[in-house]
Amino acid sequence: MKEVFEYIAHKSSEFTRHPLFMYLRDSSVDPLERLRFVPSSVHFVMTFADLYHFGLVEPKPRDRFEELANLHLSEEATHWKWFLADLSNLDLDPTMRFTDAVRFIWSDHSAKTRALAYEICKLSAGLRSVQKLVMVQAIEATGRVALEAAVPAGREAAARLGRNLVYFGAFHLDTERAHTLEEGSVHQSLEEIVIDDTTRVELHAIVDQVFKHFEGFVDEGLRYAREQRTIGETSREARGTAQV
Repeated sequence: MKEVFEYIAHKSSEFTRHPLFMYLRDSSVDPLERLRFVPSSVHFVMTFADLYHFGLVEPKPRDRFEELANLHLSEEATHWKWFLADLSNLDLDPTMRFTDAVRFIWSDHSAKTRALAYEICKLSAGLRSVQKLVMVQAIEATGRVALEAAVPAGREAAARLGRNLVYFGAFHLDTERAHTLEEGSVHQSLEEIVIDDTTRVELHAIVDQVFKHFEGFVDEGLRYAREQRTIGETSREARGTAQV
């Protein structure tokens, strides 16, 4: 399995060069402006919280792969609360009509973000336990890249506002690095598992699919960041183009 984890690391390295992450790391841009894209991620954060709780967890794990996947999913269970708290602390929590909030989340501006969760659902259907664990590892890798790019901006924004940020703060990143799957003994034991060439090709294909779908998500985040749109502007535009 070592080669599979090396492949995930290679895809992560490529992912770090995405323009959204370069934008987040650009210290010449005001940190609050760099984080203006955050509301566009709400469907991703909240839907993946449900997916991890309802869709991917195995009530009766059949082997160690599923046990480790379950453990990781449980360790991610409360992160959505940090996201909502940071929305408020970043002053990205406007008062608005419920229907306008729904229009914002389900607007054309977030189509690829919404598609991401559904594509992961399709990808996960029928996976063997080792395949699911690798899929979870690949998802985790994309999140690590995003956090490592966003946390410096979050740290600057927190200092500017005099408020604590958790989801976009060092605490979240440290928590990700402390997951059970990241422990040296656990990681090494997985790396030592011998797999055949057919399985290796299958696992690489799963990793490729995860990163492909996340590319669409971050592409959309970059567009939103560059447009510097507010939640209200997006929802009003969606209201104006609604058919009903």
